[in-house]
Amino acid sequence: MSERWIWPGAERGPVRLFDELAARGFSVLRGDAALAPEEAARAPWGFAERLLGARPLLVERQPIKAVPGGRSFASSSAAAPLHTDSQCFAGAPPATQIMACVRPAERGGGCLLLDGWALLSTIERADPELFRALFTVHRRIPFVFGDFFGPTVSLRGGALALTHAPVVPPGDAIAARLARFVEASRPIELSLGPADILVVDNRRMLHGRRAFEGAREFVRLLVWMEARLPSPPVFHALAAQVAEASSRRLAAAPEATRRRLGLGAPPAPEARRRLGLILEMLRGVPPGVLAARERIPEPELYRLRDAALAAAEEALAGDVEGADDGALAEAIARMSRG
Repeated sequence: MSERWIWPGAERGPVRLFDELAARGFSVLRGDAALAPEEAARAPWGFAERLLGARPLLVERQPIKAVPGGRSFASSSAAAPLHTDSQCFAGAPPATQIMACVRPAERGGGCLLLDGWALLSTIERADPELFRALFTVHRRIPFVFGDFFGPTVSLRGGALALTHAPVVPPGDAIAARLARFVEASRPIELSLGPADILVVDNRRMLHGRRAFEGAREFVRLLVWMEARLPSPPVFHALAAQVAEASSRRLAAAPEATRRRLGLGAPPAPEARRRLGLILEMLRGVPPGVLAARERIPEPELYRLRDAALAAAEEALAGDVEGADDGALAEAIARMSRG
């Protein structure tokens, strides 16, 4: 079991947390009353902001609890193979995964973690051809939430990200070779207790779970944020070279296609800031609080909200050009043809 630490408060807590994430890719801690699992379920955005020390770009909450007839990893007691959570926002997967333990299982249910950077170093030494393919070959990687398109290791939102599905898709030789290395590895196993919080660098670490018996309940938060956790410079540089070459070859592709491949233009800082304000309004933060904090008139907030929702409504009225899986599959085929 990894050493737990006690949350020292808002001034020093996020600093220690990020130090541990940078050093080993995960951290286990016991929070104060404001970081209780019930707070993660009740107010996930505020929970993530207190824990990480900065307002997140986006937060996704998911209860992890076995229910009768549950078939997904989140809703069953079955073992979960090592994988990444790779659903994307603005072309990038979540930066961190937060697991707040409500109650551990009676038997089993240990959390499994595997360091992706160490895994890549092992592959580089043992199978240089596979190592190169993980960075250069664009793949269609299937998940329950939808397919991920792009290299196994790629730059996403300016940060290095490893993508690995829990099940090897038929006919995917790269996935099969990578799975053999994953299966031969020794993951870390953590047994979390009530009120423990596990925070994971989701772009670096593979995670999974042992099968279990009895009630087991967690609150999982996936968090996108501005801050980028570090990665090996050599790996980052290789991924940047591949991204630059891919961007040139797909220069004429629709922006929606480029974005889902992680090649889209970075958002304008002011647009990202305004989107953050709108998301806060939509989750119930009072406009007066936002206006005072950001020093902008309340009428301006309402104009921004109306503009954002009108643009969303227009975008959702029909098909989004280039964003469908067929267009992405064609883009990948174009890459493989050279």
